[in-house]
Amino acid sequence: MASKWIWIAVVLLLTGLVIFFITPPADHKQTMQRTDLPWLVTVEPDGSSRVFDLHIGTSTLQDAIVKFGNPEAVALYLRESGTRDLETYFGTVSMGPLKAKIILNLLVDGKRLDEFEANAIKQEFSAEGDKKLLLDSEDKQSLGDARIAGITYIPTYKGLEADFFRERFGEPAAWKVEDEEHVQWFYPDIGLTLLMSTEGREILQYRMPRDFVMPEGVESKSTGASVSGESTSGQE
Repeated sequence: MASKWIWIAVVLLLTGLVIFFITPPADHKQTMQRTDLPWLVTVEPDGSSRVFDLHIGTSTLQDAIVKFGNPEAVALYLRESGTRDLETYFGTVSMGPLKAKIILNLLVDGKRLDEFEANAIKQEFSAEGDKKLLLDSEDKQSLGDARIAGITYIPTYKGLEADFFRERFGEPAAWKVEDEEHVQWFYPDIGLTLLMSTEGREILQYRMPRDFVMPEGVESKSTGASVSGESTSGQE
């Protein structure tokens, strides 16, 4: 009787091994349904938008921290134009196979910006010549409820081709050649501005479509247009 059960166990084991080896493994790339990729933009009826699982205009800095982790820096920029921008920098963030640096623009009223400016612990200057004020720890801690006004996404993978973006976003509604090295593509319907450069650095800026303003000097009817200085190879 014992030998009978041994043979049954052997048969079951061999059957299991056969099934294991002839059944192809699950393709995780196909089964994993991500909703936080940069080309997955949803426009809401009120003219706001969702991207990276965040609702621009409604989601807060705390929501972004849950998504991306703790930010590396928070700074108040005093632009030469007279405007002020409060930005939070998240460093390198991974979403599936994609890695990028994330910068958030935060919606904060003028009174709070005045307080942040007065309490700043350090002043620097950006590459564009704008004043950059670093916030003190107490002011940074108070920003959890600040709503997101915009998101800047900078892929760490350099030199993505123009066709990579065409395949995912379609042809831009308009574009603007800044100089021999830089060109901007505009997608007002989803609130996206895409900057490409011959240096292989791409920048995607998301704003609420209802607030999107097309800059002066753009060209439209871009079907079939070539992108000045587009990259042909990628590198880390």
